[in-house]
Amino acid sequence: MDRSKTKIDVKTALAEKYERLSRNAGSAPKRRKYAFDALRYRRQVEQMLRDQANG
Repeated sequence: MDRSKTKIDVKTALAEKYERLSRNAGSAPKRRKYAFDALRYRRQVEQMLRDQANG
């Protein structure tokens, strides 16, 4: 369980990083890319939490 908790923490930190980058990016394509990356990490965290709860 410690290992999965660590993965969740890392992915949450990455999502926060990319959200911050998307706010500070200079161009629209970079903003969209960073926002998409952040969303992808958020989805992975949600899935990992669901998997933990189910099993």
